[in-house]
Amino acid sequence: NYLKEFRVDQCPLFVQHKCTQHKPFTCFHWHFKNQRRRRPVRAARDGTFNYSPDVYCTSYDETTGICPEGDGCRFLHRTAGDTERRYHLRYYKTGICVYDTDARGNCVKNGPHCAFAHGLHDLRSPVYDAKEQQACLSGDAPTASGPEENGGPNSLDKERNALNEDPHWQDTKYVLTNYKTEPCKRPPRLCRQGYACPQYHNSRDKRRSPKRHKYRSTPCP
Repeated sequence: NYLKEFRVDQCPLFVQHKCTQHKPFTCFHWHFKNQRRRRPVRAARDGTFNYSPDVYCTSYDETTGICPEGDGCRFLHRTAGDTERRYHLRYYKTGICVYDTDARGNCVKNGPHCAFAHGLHDLRSPVYDAKEQQACLSGDAPTASGPEENGGPNSLDKERNALNEDPHWQDTKYVLTNYKTEPCKRPPRLCRQGYACPQYHNSRDKRRSPKRHKYRSTPCP
């Protein structure tokens, strides 16, 4: 079960240096801590998620996989592959994938663990927390008959498709000139593209513009 188990436990074979799915990394379990995903849970007591499906933690270290708040952190951890968001109760398999499957039935882009549905039979309904359900009842949020329930794009799909469909980012010259040279216009906790965002989120993520700064491609000694 992907929602409950995917990347939640460490791979026992990797610890023994025997996992054959390390390169390329297609293992169902995590190998390094920054690949570890917390299991999403909707509390029966108050109907809230144990962590937000949309708002990212600003303290989580994407390199070490460590958060000062630990597993009790109420915000998304930007794990490798953005698995906490993609495999959250709110989003997993709630939108149709834009890519085809290969002869083995695996997604040609995302591989065997694609978090998007491949066909209507693969779709599942999103799970909302108590606040979202209240908003649905008052008419302020998508209802059960909304576009997400019928396989239309959810907010995760819309952001991904916006990047895929922008012709500028299909141009190699444009990418080399502009990638990570401008700040992301979204608040740091709300950008859902993570590493895939073509704009930078902080100084470590920033890249000098080749148009304004003339520098070599070799590392600084």
